[in-house]
Amino acid sequence: MSQNLISLTLSADRLAAIDAAVTALEKELDDFVELSVAQRRELLKLGPKNQAFCSATIEVMERNPGALPADFDMDAIREDRIALGQVRPLLSRLRMLVTRVQDTEMALGSDLYKAALAGYRFAKATGSGAMLDELRIEASPRFGSQGFGKKAGDSAA
Repeated sequence: MSQNLISLTLSADRLAAIDAAVTALEKELDDFVELSVAQRRELLKLGPKNQAFCSATIEVMERNPGALPADFDMDAIREDRIALGQVRPLLSRLRMLVTRVQDTEMALGSDLYKAALAGYRFAKATGSGAMLDELRIEASPRFGSQGFGKKAGDSAA
Protein backbone atom coordinates (compact mmCIF):
# COMPACT_ATOMS: atom_id res chain seq x y z
CA MET A 1 0.00 0.00 0.00
CA SER A 2 1.48 3.32 -1.01
CA GLN A 3 1.45 6.43 1.11
CA ASN A 4 0.11 9.70 -0.24
CA LEU A 5 -0.07 12.26 2.54
CA ILE A 6 -0.29 15.11 0.04
CA SER A 7 -0.82 15.66 -3.64
CA LEU A 8 0.47 19.08 -4.57
CA THR A 9 0.93 20.66 -7.94
CA LEU A 10 2.43 24.13 -8.06
CA SER A 11 2.02 25.89 -11.37
CA ALA A 12 4.67 28.32 -12.56
CA ASP A 13 2.19 31.17 -11.98
CA ARG A 14 1.47 30.06 -8.43
CA LEU A 15 5.17 29.67 -7.64
CA ALA A 16 5.83 33.12 -9.08
CA ALA A 17 3.02 34.59 -6.94
CA ILE A 18 4.37 32.91 -3.79
CA ASP A 19 7.89 34.09 -4.61
CA ALA A 20 6.63 37.64 -5.16
CA ALA A 21 4.75 37.57 -1.86
CA VAL A 22 7.83 36.34 0.01
CA THR A 23 9.98 38.97 -1.71
CA ALA A 24 7.47 41.67 -0.73
CA LEU A 25 7.48 40.37 2.84
CA GLU A 26 11.28 40.39 2.93
CA LYS A 27 11.23 43.99 1.71
CA GLU A 28 8.66 45.01 4.34
CA LEU A 29 10.71 43.36 7.08
CA ASP A 30 13.99 44.91 5.91
CA ASP A 31 14.33 47.08 9.03
CA PHE A 32 13.75 44.18 11.40
CA VAL A 33 16.87 43.13 13.29
CA GLU A 34 18.85 39.95 12.63
CA LEU A 35 20.75 38.75 15.68
CA SER A 36 23.78 36.51 15.74
CA VAL A 37 23.70 33.24 17.65
CA ALA A 38 25.90 34.80 20.32
CA GLN A 39 23.60 37.82 20.63
CA ARG A 40 20.55 35.58 21.00
CA ARG A 41 22.30 33.59 23.69
CA GLU A 42 23.36 36.67 25.67
CA LEU A 43 20.20 38.78 25.48
CA LEU A 44 17.78 39.00 28.38
CA LYS A 45 14.53 37.34 27.27
CA LEU A 46 11.06 38.69 27.99
CA GLY A 47 9.25 35.45 28.67
CA PRO A 48 5.89 34.95 30.37
CA LYS A 49 7.39 35.09 33.87
CA ASN A 50 9.16 38.39 33.18
CA GLN A 51 6.23 39.96 31.32
CA ALA A 52 4.26 40.91 34.45
CA PHE A 53 7.34 42.37 36.14
CA CYS A 54 8.25 44.36 33.04
CA SER A 55 4.73 45.75 32.49
CA ALA A 56 4.28 46.72 36.14
CA THR A 57 7.69 48.39 36.33
CA ILE A 58 7.15 50.38 33.13
CA GLU A 59 3.72 51.54 34.36
CA VAL A 60 5.29 52.78 37.60
CA MET A 61 8.06 54.50 35.62
CA GLU A 62 5.46 56.27 33.44
CA ARG A 63 3.59 57.51 36.52
CA ASN A 64 6.81 58.76 38.12
CA PRO A 65 8.93 60.30 35.35
CA GLY A 66 10.63 62.67 37.80
CA ALA A 67 12.20 59.75 39.65
CA LEU A 68 14.15 58.71 36.55
CA PRO A 69 17.38 60.23 35.24
CA ALA A 70 16.89 62.99 32.65
CA ASP A 71 18.46 60.91 29.89
CA PHE A 72 16.07 57.97 30.49
CA ASP A 73 14.19 57.64 27.17
CA MET A 74 10.59 56.78 28.08
CA ASP A 75 9.48 57.56 24.52
CA ALA A 76 11.72 54.78 23.17
CA ILE A 77 10.33 52.40 25.79
CA ARG A 78 6.75 53.26 24.77
CA GLU A 79 7.61 52.73 21.10
CA ASP A 80 9.20 49.35 21.86
CA ARG A 81 6.16 48.34 23.90
CA ILE A 82 3.79 49.23 21.04
CA ALA A 83 6.01 47.54 18.44
CA LEU A 84 6.23 44.37 20.54
CA GLY A 85 2.44 44.25 20.70
CA GLN A 86 2.34 44.52 16.90
CA VAL A 87 5.15 42.04 16.19
CA ARG A 88 3.88 39.19 18.37
CA PRO A 89 0.67 38.46 16.41
CA LEU A 90 2.62 38.79 13.16
CA LEU A 91 5.20 36.30 14.44
CA SER A 92 2.46 33.88 15.42
CA ARG A 93 0.96 33.99 11.92
CA LEU A 94 4.37 33.60 10.27
CA ARG A 95 5.23 30.63 12.50
CA MET A 96 1.98 28.93 11.46
CA LEU A 97 2.83 29.48 7.79
CA VAL A 98 6.39 28.22 8.22
CA THR A 99 5.07 25.16 10.06
CA ARG A 100 2.67 24.44 7.18
CA VAL A 101 5.48 24.71 4.63
CA GLN A 102 7.74 22.50 6.78
CA ASP A 103 4.96 19.92 7.22
CA THR A 104 4.27 19.96 3.48
CA GLU A 105 7.97 19.45 2.73
CA MET A 106 8.11 16.61 5.25
CA ALA A 107 4.97 14.93 3.88
CA LEU A 108 6.21 15.16 0.29
CA GLY A 109 9.60 13.76 1.29
CA SER A 110 7.96 10.95 3.27
CA ASP A 111 5.72 10.05 0.33
CA LEU A 112 8.76 9.86 -1.94
CA TYR A 113 10.85 7.87 0.53
CA LYS A 114 8.03 5.41 1.18
CA ALA A 115 7.55 4.92 -2.59
CA ALA A 116 11.28 4.39 -3.06
CA LEU A 117 11.37 1.80 -0.29
CA ALA A 118 8.40 0.00 -1.85
CA GLY A 119 10.18 -0.02 -5.22
CA TYR A 120 13.35 -1.30 -3.57
CA ARG A 121 11.43 -4.10 -1.81
CA PHE A 122 9.76 -5.05 -5.09
CA ALA A 123 13.08 -5.17 -6.93
CA LYS A 124 14.66 -7.20 -4.14
CA ALA A 125 11.72 -9.61 -3.97
CA THR A 126 11.89 -10.33 -7.69
CA GLY A 127 15.55 -11.18 -7.22
CA SER A 128 17.33 -9.90 -10.27
CA GLY A 129 17.04 -7.94 -13.42
CA ALA A 130 17.93 -4.53 -14.71
CA MET A 131 16.02 -2.67 -11.98
CA LEU A 132 17.84 -4.45 -9.14
CA ASP A 133 21.22 -4.05 -10.83
CA GLU A 134 20.58 -0.35 -11.34
CA LEU A 135 19.41 0.06 -7.74
CA ARG A 136 22.59 -1.63 -6.50
CA ILE A 137 24.62 1.03 -8.28
CA GLU A 138 22.43 4.06 -7.55
CA ALA A 139 21.40 3.31 -3.96
CA SER A 140 24.69 1.94 -2.67
CA PRO A 141 25.67 5.27 -1.05
CA ARG A 142 22.45 5.17 0.99
CA PHE A 143 22.49 1.53 2.04
CA GLY A 144 26.21 0.77 1.99
CA SER A 145 26.69 -2.86 2.89
CA GLN A 146 23.27 -3.24 4.50
CA GLY A 147 21.37 -4.59 1.56
CA PHE A 148 22.74 -3.80 -1.84
CA GLY A 149 26.21 -5.16 -1.17
CA LYS A 150 24.87 -8.71 -1.45
CA LYS A 151 24.28 -10.44 -4.71
CA ALA A 152 20.75 -11.40 -5.73
CA GLY A 153 21.49 -15.08 -5.06
CA ASP A 154 22.61 -14.46 -1.45
CA SER A 155 20.13 -15.22 1.28
CA ALA A 156 18.59 -11.87 2.14
CA ALA A 157 15.11 -10.47 2.37
